[in-house]
Amino acid sequence: MAVTADRRRDDQAVMLERLGLDVVMFPLLQTSVTQGEELVELTRRTAQSPPDYLVANTGYGMRTWFDDARAAGLLDDLAAALRARTTIVARGAKALGELRRVGLDAAYRAPGEVLEEVVAHILREGVDSRSVLVQLHGEEAPDVLAPLQAAGADLRLLPVYRSRPAADGTGAALAQLVAGGELDAVSFTAAPQVGALRSAAVSSGRWEQVLARFNRGEVIAACIGSVCATAAHEAGIELTLVPEHPRLGSLASALADRLLRPG
Repeated sequence: MAVTADRRRDDQAVMLERLGLDVVMFPLLQTSVTQGEELVELTRRTAQSPPDYLVANTGYGMRTWFDDARAAGLLDDLAAALRARTTIVARGAKALGELRRVGLDAAYRAPGEVLEEVVAHILREGVDSRSVLVQLHGEEAPDVLAPLQAAGADLRLLPVYRSRPAADGTGAALAQLVAGGELDAVSFTAAPQVGALRSAAVSSGRWEQVLARFNRGEVIAACIGSVCATAAHEAGIELTLVPEHPRLGSLASALADRLLRPG
């Protein structure tokens, strides 16, 4: 089976291999942290003028931000400012955990761990002329944030890291293997990975073959959670394997159960 993750791909591979699966790596995205003074300046401005709301979107993003703030000598000031002035909302458990590591907490955590729930919660509280700082998930501002601006929010963006499609032919190579039926499963741990595979397969003229393999169940499209699965369905992948809990361990167990169970 193929692992498409960049971050934590080795962790995922170890889990899968321990369960008896053969793993090949096809990291479809390249993740880069916002560099140097750019992120430091964003942090400094946030500590000096904290927002009314902070959306803690991902565990990796919050951990990276706090680590960078610590290295710049700004973490204590940042945490104190957020604690005193900001209502913090978390998309999921990982982001909440990183908040608590630095002595912060969230007033709200999305039950389904999707950004739409966070946005809906903030809108219910009222955002007209209030500032909302959103830690982005490696991409440009997603459409789901548009209702905040429409409701009059002062929307601010915190691009701690960015994800871009791999530029080395990885996507095209994976599309070829899927189209040829040479894999039993492909795991996706983030929605942009699905988009990267689709883009590469379309460019190489294999997307219809890739879709057919997934939708006939000949290759399993394993998605870590509902957000990732929604991206797969929107791309045309009708059959997805989604574990009960959006965790790497649960994803690995679900794959092993499907691929290795008798019959």
